[in-house]
Amino acid sequence: MQIFLFIFFALFTFAPLCAEQAEQPESVVIVTYKVAGAAPWDPDSIKSGITGSEEAVIYMSQHLAEEGYKVTVLGDPPAQSPHSSPKSNPRYVDFNFTDGTIYDIAIAWRMPWSAESIKKYARTVYLWPHDTFDSRLSPKEIHGFDGVLWLSQWQRDYWISKNPEFARFKTIFGNGINPEQFQPLQNRENPYSCIYGSNYSRGLEVLLDLWPKIKHQYPKATLDIYYGWQHWGLLTKDKELKMRHQISLFKPLGVNEHGLVSHEELNRAYEKSSFWAYPCTYPEVFCITALRAQLAGAVPVIIDGAALPETVPSGYKCANSTEYFDTLCKAFSEAEKITLEDRDSMGDFILDEYTWDSV
Repeated sequence: MQIFLFIFFALFTFAPLCAEQAEQPESVVIVTYKVAGAAPWDPDSIKSGITGSEEAVIYMSQHLAEEGYKVTVLGDPPAQSPHSSPKSNPRYVDFNFTDGTIYDIAIAWRMPWSAESIKKYARTVYLWPHDTFDSRLSPKEIHGFDGVLWLSQWQRDYWISKNPEFARFKTIFGNGINPEQFQPLQNRENPYSCIYGSNYSRGLEVLLDLWPKIKHQYPKATLDIYYGWQHWGLLTKDKELKMRHQISLFKPLGVNEHGLVSHEELNRAYEKSSFWAYPCTYPEVFCITALRAQLAGAVPVIIDGAALPETVPSGYKCANSTEYFDTLCKAFSEAEKITLEDRDSMGDFILDEYTWDSV
């Protein structure tokens, strides 16, 4: 399968241009929406922490601007955001902003029902899905898009299983990461250090339930947890309360919860961690965290499935939560044999396929 990873490549390949237009379209708008419970955000949010789908908008819009496009993001920037200035590129404005502009390209972020409404102010409309989708759409809604920026083959197959009309959109684009944000790899001070950095509803409970047993068998084991308690209702109140109690109780067992932090702090944390522990219980459609972990040299120890085989070719893997303890113990049994070269080689496929600058 040939993977075209960067969304702006779609603009070169598929955007129909009138004869009087320049070879490249001049204007791009990324249309987002208000996610319930999410704080306002703009590019400066990477300094305080932001989740993966919003992160992708920030970095993709920056690289489109670097490629010469005039980029607007319809979103939820903070009041007085310096990125809302008319001179900013990319420019972040409110969802309801309108100045009569007809854009060359519109990218609908996570909104498969929106093609017809967006076509009122854009010549060409792409869907950029970041999730699974189980609802039925009408053929008119699907055919309203000129293309879909699939993140993985698994995601495409899943969407087609629910809405077969999406089969007309074939190209896989993926997501990107910025290698310049990472430092040269160093040997780990603690070969048994682990990091978890995804939504707490996606497998952290599995890891916490196993931790006392893991710590008993490997006394040097540590676990650093990042992301924060915003789980979009995917954890029940009882489960959240249980996990908060576990994290507090397990501090003497080497467990520390850091919450949502800047990308710089997060990257440094992955660079110090020996293993990326992700007993994933959620159907990942891509997983930017997988790229971050491997490029930082943190060896994956995961429950495999959904799109993870496409973004996690290396590491220790199992099929379900009942197998995870043995899988993590297997990784720990070999922890002191993992070389710096082993860790460095995990990032090779990312540098080849998953950087925003590769096109």
